[in-house]
Amino acid sequence: MTFAPTMFAKHRQGTAPAVNSMMATQNLAVLDFSGFEATPFLNQQMGLNLNKLMAPGLGIQGKLDGGQLYSVYYFSETAYRFVVESDAVAILEQFVAKHVEDYDIELVVRDDLAITTLSGQQAFDTLISSFELTPGLRLSDELVCYGRQSGEVFVTSLLEEGEQRYQLIAQTPILNKWQATLQAQGFNLN
Repeated sequence: MTFAPTMFAKHRQGTAPAVNSMMATQNLAVLDFSGFEATPFLNQQMGLNLNKLMAPGLGIQGKLDGGQLYSVYYFSETAYRFVVESDAVAILEQFVAKHVEDYDIELVVRDDLAITTLSGQQAFDTLISSFELTPGLRLSDELVCYGRQSGEVFVTSLLEEGEQRYQLIAQTPILNKWQATLQAQGFNLN
């Protein structure tokens, strides 16, 4: 049997807060974007520079024209995951709807997914052991992020406001189970 590690990333920059904490992140939404022309659409119509996204899981952070923050994760040339501020969902839906006849694209709002954000001195090591991930990737660009599916949870690593943070994205019952597990490991739910 061949061992295939599930690599995970940590930022070189930023700090890890002293207190281990987690919070339900209500102001973010998850959108799955796919289609044969997903990459050309994101490059040409949305003006996203996807050159750094050369491997599944890599992502970039930025701001939309309206000022809303986003992270976009590369799955393949035909599939991406957006994590955006909730007030950007309608804007993105309208924008994609204007171009759906010109491009083979589809935007799916993932109302079935919720997000919890973790931070703290033990966050990275706890995620590595809890989700059976393999540390090894180091992110040096503050706008680069990384996400990896582990079982039923999409786990991300990003830099926000100069702090190393991690997001767990999953269906609510699964996320509730992980919140209880992480609370038992010393993470305070805010």
